[in-house]
Amino acid sequence: MARPSFSLEQVRSFVAVAEHEHVSKAAASLFITQGAVTQQVRHFERAMGLQLLERDGRGVRLTDAGRTLAVACRAALRSMQVLEDTAESMKSLQAGSLHLGASPTCASYYVPTRLAEFAQLHPGIKLDMTVAPSADLNRQVLAGALDCALIEGEPDSELLAAILDHDELILVAHRDHPLSTLLRVTSADLALHRYIGRVPSWAAERSVREILGEAYDHTDSLNLGHPEYVRAAVLAGLGYAALPRLAVAADLESGSLKRLPGPSSRRPIRAIRRRAQGGPALEQFWLLLGREASRAAVAAGAQRS
Repeated sequence: MARPSFSLEQVRSFVAVAEHEHVSKAAASLFITQGAVTQQVRHFERAMGLQLLERDGRGVRLTDAGRTLAVACRAALRSMQVLEDTAESMKSLQAGSLHLGASPTCASYYVPTRLAEFAQLHPGIKLDMTVAPSADLNRQVLAGALDCALIEGEPDSELLAAILDHDELILVAHRDHPLSTLLRVTSADLALHRYIGRVPSWAAERSVREILGEAYDHTDSLNLGHPEYVRAAVLAGLGYAALPRLAVAADLESGSLKRLPGPSSRRPIRAIRRRAQGGPALEQFWLLLGREASRAAVAAGAQRS
């Protein structure tokens, strides 16, 4: 096998610059000089035969080639870290790391308790979490840049997936909103008012489209991204939204928000990972998620009976 024409230090420098979009900040994060980072990245670009960065005011930004290669580089660094973690921990989990991804809904309502339990069991494990749309998380897990992720969207067919829980999207509006006074809400009613959403490409919006029907394409909309931003806008009376029941449970109980008499959408919350054996931290976290899923299934069965 031919030796690569680039070094691990060059890959680390490029990833640091890609994440910070600033050479001096990248240098500070690596504890080396700005000149060293610049030289490493230039050597890496020369080895790749591609322009990966371009100047953007006082900082830098990734070219299209740079964005594509950055994902592969993060995956390569993650593979090296898993190797180091395995050697260091010797499966005792006294050291190591877990790189977890989560969609915004999962990051807010499904990850914290599970991650807290894992951290209590294994305090020596360094934790890192990336919050992104489900489609992006699929790509990062598949590439190996993330160990695993919790999503509410569809998993990539090449990944291993397990259902952990279920989430329900419901229509809500401020208690003083005109829609809150209706005993029955139709698509025509919804089309007359502003819809507060995330971003059309996000997984949750596909479920919302099914809930709203024709109103989804005919209503005035305001896209805010994170569900907590959406919730804040609805509480301010800017419009109506489809939000996870868990996200608005306290608001419904206090009366600040009202659930609109319309359809809802029940979605599975899944954990995803690559099928190959992972590092010790991933394998232990996956076992914890499996136990959580089993407990949730038993509780759901008891409620149905």
